[in-house]
Amino acid sequence: MKDTFKIGLTGGIASGKSTVCDLFSQLSVEIIDADTISHDLTKSDGLAFQEILDHFGDRILGSDGELDRQQLRSIIFNDVAEKQALENIIHPKVLAKINKNISDSTAPYLIIAVPLMIETGMNQLMDRVLLIDCSIETQIKRLIERDKCTKQQAESIIANQASLESKRAICDDVILNEEDTSFDQLKTEVIRLHSFYSDLEIKRLHK
Repeated sequence: MKDTFKIGLTGGIASGKSTVCDLFSQLSVEIIDADTISHDLTKSDGLAFQEILDHFGDRILGSDGELDRQQLRSIIFNDVAEKQALENIIHPKVLAKINKNISDSTAPYLIIAVPLMIETGMNQLMDRVLLIDCSIETQIKRLIERDKCTKQQAESIIANQASLESKRAICDDVILNEEDTSFDQLKTEVIRLHSFYSDLEIKRLHK
């Protein structure tokens, strides 16, 4: 793989990962987003679509010919074996696409956004890991507001992800994005880290 300086960005659901990615993008930082790649792979013309359909059958097919993502989420949320089966189909393809994008990049450094960083072991590929952190209480509040789910549903979603403690254990850098964190505070932190990462890349190249 090309020796590009790679910053893995991760965080729990509703922690603000997309907002931080957008702020880095505004500074002309190249972003590789695992969720976007996964979504593209599972469209009807995507590389994973037919394999998913072969495994799960027509029950996960919507009237528009695309995956019924809500139905698929419901199946894997209640069945560990089916969740593993889906991950076995998607994750290798996501990793292959990420590696290709890294190889094709000419950027000084990359932000690689991977929500399931620990679960997929992708932290091993990164030079540094940036965690977008917030309390579970903040996650629950944002999930209820964003997805119109119940508190119990929000708690179940969070419980099915790697713990905040395990994420904190692998990170090198942290952006705290609590309920009272302002947009300007987030922007200031992103600018600071952008300068820091740029300096690290320069020093790395001159070793």
